[in-house]
Amino acid sequence: MIEFWLIRHGETVENAQGICQGQTPGTLNEEGILQAKAVGEYLKEEQFDVVYSSDLLRTMKTTAEITKFHPENEIIPEPLLRERYLAAWQGKPFPKNWKDLDLPEGAETSDDLIERAKKFIAILHEKHEGQKVMAMSHGGLIRAYWTVLNGLNNSEYYNWEAPKNTSISRFELYPDGTVKTIVRNLADHTKLVTVEANGKNTSDWQL
Repeated sequence: MIEFWLIRHGETVENAQGICQGQTPGTLNEEGILQAKAVGEYLKEEQFDVVYSSDLLRTMKTTAEITKFHPENEIIPEPLLRERYLAAWQGKPFPKNWKDLDLPEGAETSDDLIERAKKFIAILHEKHEGQKVMAMSHGGLIRAYWTVLNGLNNSEYYNWEAPKNTSISRFELYPDGTVKTIVRNLADHTKLVTVEANGKNTSDWQL
């Protein structure tokens, strides 16, 4: 059995400004830094066998706030954990009134994200049986993991609520392919952290 801990990065400057990040680096803002420190403190007593992170800056910085309590864990950068590639939108404000399915030419689809999630899960089964694994990722891709690990059809991807910044989802992955969900989208550690800017919540998954 594999203990799989899946975490979203902290809030970024781009999140707060409504900028499409996609696979651009992203910079944690003050709230995001506080969230990252909070999740690091929350997990300081947990011992992980291996720590993966998307290789984008916002995820690596968030992961570093966890591994500062676990210097024995090297952060393994993993491109499969990156956010959705959003082509020409990246680095620009999201179009007004855009909808999830209205994506620019060349962007990754939800099916593409689900395939990436399946590839990483296959790596877990191949390399990490019997281990406790942490992975830092992004809102769009986390919804793909939720879809796969719950055995749902790809079309269910857009029915999930937004993963919260630095939220934790935990699963037990068994060799026969069965999955037990322990917790999903848990962010109790951020209760003392303000996550609002300009009078509205800015932590939508797609930002």
